Amino acid sequence: MEPVIEILAKKDVGSFYPVFAQALKQEFPCYSQTLTSFFLEKVYTPTNFIYWLNYDLKTIIVVKNNSEIIGFAVIDQPYGGVSFCRWLAVLPAYQKKGLGRKLINAWIELAQSQKCHKVELASQPIAKKFYEKVDLTNEGERKLSYFGVDQTVFGKIIGPLNEEVMTKYY
Repeated sequence: MEPVIEILAKKDVGSFYPVFAQALKQEFPCYSQTLTSFFLEKVYTPTNFIYWLNYDLKTIIVVKNNSEIIGFAVIDQPYGGVSFCRWLAVLPAYQKKGLGRKLINAWIELAQSQKCHKVELASQPIAKKFYEKVDLTNEGERKLSYFGVDQTVFGKIIGPLNEEVMTKYY
């Protein structure tokens, strides 16, 4: 069966969270064990994900193989007309099969439906080639950025400017 991309329902945070935690521990080597623990225990907790989903502060796009979540993109609520992808990962056994590109495309479609003019993310060094391959534009480097990580900012213009969207206050 072909993997399916869908928006995570609030009721499915329990099945999403172990995949998120596994990905953070294994796929983001730029973060120390201390930082990863901080993220999982203080910031990106199941309770916080439910809160963010309840108040439309984040959208989580998942890729499923049968009913198993094998990848995800955590998207912030648009701000100033820009949709920001906070986290994106595909489990190692499913990488290099086009699923990351499908998540990016689903994110762009979501942002276009929200009338955003741009998508943006900040990549860890190890993922730079992937984002270049999926046609995002390298917009520059941020040295020792958040949590001490060198980051590359990637973006893509996806639509016209829309002042109504840019000035929407949530």
